[in-house]
Amino acid sequence: MKRMLCALLLCPWAVMAQPKAVVFIDSAEASQSRLAEAINEMLFYSPTLRSLLEVEIFDINSEGPGFSGGLNYVRDRGGNRVSQYRPPVLPFLICLDGREEKLRMQLEEKEQLCLCAQGC
Repeated sequence: MKRMLCALLLCPWAVMAQPKAVVFIDSAEASQSRLAEAINEMLFYSPTLRSLLEVEIFDINSEGPGFSGGLNYVRDRGGNRVSQYRPPVLPFLICLDGREEKLRMQLEEKEQLCLCAQGC
């Protein structure tokens, strides 16, 4: 019991929910597709960032190529996630801490993901 309490005091992030970045894109736009690929590459080459941040990309384009790697890529065919989060423009970034939104902004460059992880 003492060990568990000591571990929680020394590692408080172990019990906190992992921050999450929710990204909305339209891969029919070449620039947005490149941005998703750049995010995927950044996560591939940064195990630290992968351990600090969960990344989900929702693509409104049902015809585009898929992605694989350090992110969770989902085609939002029915528009369920777009209607849930209501991004005003694409590409768009929403940072979540558990279920609470911490940040909403237009996504212009991959480094903005670091805002969700409190720095990279």
